[in-house]
Amino acid sequence: MRPGLARLPHVADSPSPALFVRDAQAAAYASHKRQVLQAQPRRAPVGAAEPAVLTEIAQAYLAQTGIHLAPEADALAEGMQEDFVILHGESDGAGDTMRARFLSVCFPSNWDPAEKLGLDFATIHAPVADNALLQAGARGIIDMAFRQAPMLRHVWLLTPGGDLAQHPETRRTRWDDAVGAADTANGRLIDQVFFRVERQTTLPLPALRRGVFFIRVLVAPLADVLAAAPGRSAALRDALLSMSDAVVAYRGMAAVRERLCAELALATSGD
Repeated sequence: MRPGLARLPHVADSPSPALFVRDAQAAAYASHKRQVLQAQPRRAPVGAAEPAVLTEIAQAYLAQTGIHLAPEADALAEGMQEDFVILHGESDGAGDTMRARFLSVCFPSNWDPAEKLGLDFATIHAPVADNALLQAGARGIIDMAFRQAPMLRHVWLLTPGGDLAQHPETRRTRWDDAVGAADTANGRLIDQVFFRVERQTTLPLPALRRGVFFIRVLVAPLADVLAAAPGRSAALRDALLSMSDAVVAYRGMAAVRERLCAELALATSGD
C-alpha cells in the first residue's frame, strides 16, 4: 500500500467541500448510521471524544457545507456522511506519535473499530499487506496530515455486497455467495460485485495536539462503474493483475481474481 496523499486547502482558505462530501444521499446515510448506532452501541462509537475537538469538527463542517450540526458525538456521527477518528498527540519511547482515542466508524470495510482504540498509526496498519512504504513513511505522514495540512487519499476495493456497513462480525454477502448467484443465473460474477471507495481526509488540530481522520464510503455496482467510461474494464483488469498475492489474499479475492480478470477481459472487448 502506498500513502497516495494529496494536499487540500485549509478550511478557512476554501469554500469548496474539500474535507467533506455532502450529496443527495445524505438522508440515506443518516438512516443507515442511525441503524448502526442503535443496533450496535458497543461498536460505534468507541472511546472518549473531547468537546473542544467536536466543536472544531462541527465548525469545519459548517464552514464547508453550510450545515450546522451540534458539536456532539452522536449528532456528528449521524449528520455527517463521513465516519471519523480522533487521534491524540502523545509521546512514546521513540518520540511523538498519535493514537486513536475515539472512533465513530459506522461503515468499516471489514475491520473492527474497537480493535483500533489506543493504537498508533504503525500498529493500526500493521495487518495491511505490502505496507512497507506506508510504514516507512509513518512519522512523516502523521506530521504532514495531522499536524500541518489537511490531506486527501482514496482507497478502493471490490466487494461481493453493497452494504455501507461491513463490520467483520456482521453476516453479509460473501464471495462464495456472489459466485453462487452468478452461477445460478448463468451470468457474470462482475454483475454481482460492487466497487467500494473510501475517500479519506484529515483535519490537523495542532493547537489541541489532536488530529481528525475522516472516511467517506461510496459504493456502486461494479457493472455501472465499468459502463460509465470506456477503458475502465481494461484498467481494472490491469490493476487486479498487478496486485501481489499478499494483497489479493488480504482483500479476500484469492478465489475469484482469475474469474474476475477473465470476465473483465471479455468486457474490455466491448468497451
